[in-house]
Amino acid sequence: MTYRQWSIPPHYRPEKVAEVWRVPYQERASEAERWAEENGIRPSIEDRYRICLLPVDVQNTFCIPGFELYVGGRSGTGAVDDNRRLCEFIYRNFGVITEICPTMDTHQAVQIFHSIFLINDRGEHPAPFTLISEEDIRKGVWKFNPAVGYSLRITENEGQQFLLHYARRLKAGGKYDLTIWPYHAMLGGISYALVSSLEEAVFSIPLPDTARPISRSRETTRSRKITPS
Repeated sequence: MTYRQWSIPPHYRPEKVAEVWRVPYQERASEAERWAEENGIRPSIEDRYRICLLPVDVQNTFCIPGFELYVGGRSGTGAVDDNRRLCEFIYRNFGVITEICPTMDTHQAVQIFHSIFLINDRGEHPAPFTLISEEDIRKGVWKFNPAVGYSLRITENEGQQFLLHYARRLKAGGKYDLTIWPYHAMLGGISYALVSSLEEAVFSIPLPDTARPISRSRETTRSRKITPS
């Protein structure tokens, strides 16, 4: 299979990949339509060889400096560098990507790996990155916080049994102890959102034009593909 690579559009700013900003959707949509027409891009539904790009959790919480779980790596700019390469890959391969399906890490406040779920005899919650073993729970070092039972519609005993079961299953599977994570990727919040530069790149792929029998645009996540994992 042979294909051409396209040039990176002038609106792309690699220096902004590390920032959070508003994507100018309408402007990008108009540009995408003109670009598809000029380059003769066929509809993705006509692809005989179909390619799905699966960006995994490219969200502010992991990818933007200063957010909760930013992955800087040894260089300190690891996630930012990766996302520059990812955006440029999308722009250069517009014509052969059939669809883009980003996964999205999704959390709410009351979950078993957040501080609020557990409490000790002094009424304290575990700090982020605390490791809690099955033995800790059996000894009562940490236990289920009965104050969150109402929102979960469970009793204190049910919560405690669930906590113990969860820790036991982690141990049986040879995995790490229960890790308390800082609040991150909170559903609907700014840390949950896709990195702005990636969102712009995805949105810059032309939408399908259903008004004509033969569309010269390509279907994208904007129209029907984005589903949180």
